[in-house]
Amino acid sequence: MTFTDDFVPIEDAEELEGPSYPTAFGIELSPKVQGIALAILGVGGAIFLFTRVVRPVQLELGMLEQRIEEKETTLANQAESLRQIEEIQAELDRVLAQREGIYSLLGDPNSFDTLLLDTNQQIEKSNAAISGAIAGDLSEANSAQLTSIGFSPEQVNRIFQEIADDPAVQRAAFTSELFAFNPVGLPRPIGEEYGPELAGQLESQIVEVGFRGLFTQTQNILNNLERLEPLLIIRGFEQEPSSFIDLDEEEANRLGIRPLDTTFTMEVLVPLGDPLEPPTPPAPEPEAPAEGEEGETNDEG
Repeated sequence: MTFTDDFVPIEDAEELEGPSYPTAFGIELSPKVQGIALAILGVGGAIFLFTRVVRPVQLELGMLEQRIEEKETTLANQAESLRQIEEIQAELDRVLAQREGIYSLLGDPNSFDTLLLDTNQQIEKSNAAISGAIAGDLSEANSAQLTSIGFSPEQVNRIFQEIADDPAVQRAAFTSELFAFNPVGLPRPIGEEYGPELAGQLESQIVEVGFRGLFTQTQNILNNLERLEPLLIIRGFEQEPSSFIDLDEEEANRLGIRPLDTTFTMEVLVPLGDPLEPPTPPAPEPEAPAEGEEGETNDEG
């Protein structure tokens, strides 16, 4: 029994063995092998591109972000510094305004030039208060002037009765007068006698002053001197009955018209410089050497 259909020709048998693939380096490049090779090439290309292209870009981007962060920090610090500068400037303006206000209460160096005139004006004000009595015109109309400066009604009556007819005595008794105004030396900057904070900040002028007036007039004159612009310091204050009028002491005391001679030394203080100009800060003190450094220096010596 024969089966002719079970035999395949040799040409057909070769076709059934499957296709043939090229080889490289002894490896048959089948589709699977080619796929693996392509995958490996793809991964390698990706790594190459990442290393050559992406990674530098990432590094550069990181550096840019760091620089941006640094710039933002710098800007924030600058904004804080500007805010602090504005606060310091506002505080400085406030302090300088206060300083200007204080300086305005103390006068200025030109006050020395007008001090004699200002002092004499205060004395003339006391004279103006009793101008009628000074003019030798003691009348009932002028009695109010004497009362206004402290005379009692009894004293006013005695004055009218006893010296109303003697204008010379009236003028001598009621007239206040500046009889001494002697500057001692020239104005000079003060040292540390009023504290180190004021050293070199104020200028001083010493004046010997003497004036004559009734007790109440003297009080008014001194009060008016305190209102002058310069800062005044009075030392060596002395008072004694004046012998300027031709009345004995007992009679003058009884009438209440015994003038007093008042003498004192007046120190006038005015600020130096522009009040709106900030003062120069003091120089920093040199740092003291450490104990070890001092010992080494002594050893070397």
